Amino acid sequence: MKEYKMFNGKKLEVGEEIRFADLWQSDDGDEEELLDSGCVWIANDENDSPVIADFEILQKDEENLINTLVKVTDIR
Repeated sequence: MKEYKMFNGKKLEVGEEIRFADLWQSDDGDEEELLDSGCVWIANDENDSPVIADFEILQKDEENLINTLVKVTDIR
């Protein structure tokens, strides 16, 4: 399984189910827009290029979007 260490030091694995709040590690941006995009920046690689996690929404929390449950589908 493909995995990557995120900015917060935790490892993220393709197939993992995670709360959007734990996947998105920034105060910048619009939660709804990022959820709709299906991807979020989780780290930088050894060349300082962005590492992106793609996800699908499993259970959307309409009242508090950052509590939405997502499943990581790819790390690129």
